[in-house]
Amino acid sequence: MRNTIADHFCELADQGRIQPRVKPLVRAESSPLNCSALGEQAGSNFVCGGEMRFIGKGGEMDTITFSPTLRREEDGRIAFYVGNDEEGEQVWRVPAPRATSATCAVR
Repeated sequence: MRNTIADHFCELADQGRIQPRVKPLVRAESSPLNCSALGEQAGSNFVCGGEMRFIGKGGEMDTITFSPTLRREEDGRIAFYVGNDEEGEQVWRVPAPRATSATCAVR
């Protein structure tokens, strides 16, 4: 789960939606998570809270606190709720792996 959270925030950084203040970036990692189901039935959406850490070459750190709404897809991957579309339908997104990230991939 922590890897999926890091994948998500690295993808947001790649899109320019967040901008880590550390350069050059050496590592991106999630803190330990606190998660809870949003419903009583099995398969309910859930929320996880924690802190995303972007760590620079000299050990400097930029952090972002988060608590996204998540769900498990049929194939087992975790998707993030990103809002509703024009018809009012929920939009969920599975992030790309961090290894493909221009911002976070270890080179």
